[in-house]
Amino acid sequence: MAVNTPETFQLRLFDFGTKKKLVLILCTAILWAGALIAYFTPGFDYWLVASFSSLRANYMFAGFWYYYTKYMLYVVGFPLIIIYIASFKVNKLKPYRLVLLLAIMTSAIGNPLVDPILKDLIARPRPFVAHLDLNNLYFANGFSFPSGHSFQAFANTLPLIICFLTNDETFKRNWKKIVLASILLVYAITLAFSRIIVGVHYLSDMLFGIGIAVLLMVILASLLQWLLKKDYLNLQNEKGYALVFLTMTIMNIIFIY
Repeated sequence: MAVNTPETFQLRLFDFGTKKKLVLILCTAILWAGALIAYFTPGFDYWLVASFSSLRANYMFAGFWYYYTKYMLYVVGFPLIIIYIASFKVNKLKPYRLVLLLAIMTSAIGNPLVDPILKDLIARPRPFVAHLDLNNLYFANGFSFPSGHSFQAFANTLPLIICFLTNDETFKRNWKKIVLASILLVYAITLAFSRIIVGVHYLSDMLFGIGIAVLLMVILASLLQWLLKKDYLNLQNEKGYALVFLTMTIMNIIFIY
């Protein structure tokens, strides 16, 4: 029997059992352990940022990474919102609607948690502020830890990456989806690492920001599963959830960025 045809459409998330959740929680623990090691190893965070100092003086290198780190978040993020809105009308996109909502939820809830709450609480100066000998490609406001761009890169893409690699009754894995998942993963990693390359974040900032995205996505995916099971999220009230989190996203863009 066909699943999620226009006549039989149901809100469904990808298969996300206990094993997958534990694996992702372990990934978070590893990322945060790496962040702590980088943070407490004398001079390591500084050394990694400083290792790109000469490359940052190269016109071609600097130009590419300046535009990549400043604008790629929006190049991917805004189309994600448009695709989510379109999924209410376009039949081929409907099965991915809850996955897209998860990405938007993770970003909308986590963004103010990272910046300003955690950044202002920890108040770690950015590399070019703490070390005047370090150059940077552009001035970034606020504090350094954790990295908001690193968080956003994975918050926006991780649900889709998992979905594209899932093979269950709703989502069928194929080579095209594997390629798409690979492209999204490369994008998220390179965008996160670009924050080090341009001199506005340390490695520990980046790793901790990614870890927040992974853990928050696990929590929110579990919440969505519970809401679906209890019928607190259904086709009748789904647009209410969409309105709330799209509004939060717009508020984040206006007041944080």
